[in-house]
Amino acid sequence: AYVYTKRSQIQVQYSFEKDIREKVGPIVVPIGRSVIGVVFGVVLSMIGIGIAWSLFIFFGFESIDVWKGLLYFGAGFGAGTGAFVAWLHLDRENGWVLLLTAAVVVGAGVVGSFGGFKFGEAQEVRCCAEPTVSPLYYTALGAAVVANAAGVVFAATRAFITKRKADSNPKRNALTVR
Repeated sequence: AYVYTKRSQIQVQYSFEKDIREKVGPIVVPIGRSVIGVVFGVVLSMIGIGIAWSLFIFFGFESIDVWKGLLYFGAGFGAGTGAFVAWLHLDRENGWVLLLTAAVVVGAGVVGSFGGFKFGEAQEVRCCAEPTVSPLYYTALGAAVVANAAGVVFAATRAFITKRKADSNPKRNALTVR
């Protein structure tokens, strides 16, 4: 901060005390984005499952494999979209990075929906009870959690690479005010 006096002299005062936003921001922002990503992911995953079910019925498919394929893709696409929206940086990214981010989180969502379905399918006790929660619930939750985890890893990697490039570029450091 600069302080101007009557004699037009500049005195530099350094503030070693960080603002509260600077202290908790690096912790709260990723946690908030993760929560938003999981919530959006679950909601959009359930919508994707509904659309997959509608397409299965509308086109008259009869194969369980087609149903599972539509289920995995619908849940994964919805969860990946939710995670993509939560971790989106429109102002700082070019189109290729956004496309790669979308591909990573949607792909992770599809893999997570497959894993969630397999986990939910195994929860049924064969002898005498029915499952209390449908495997579709685990499909949506697995898709949302894995897509969001991929979004966290991708965002952290992107931030690390961006910071490393900025630190290694002396011209950019000379212009940066810290």
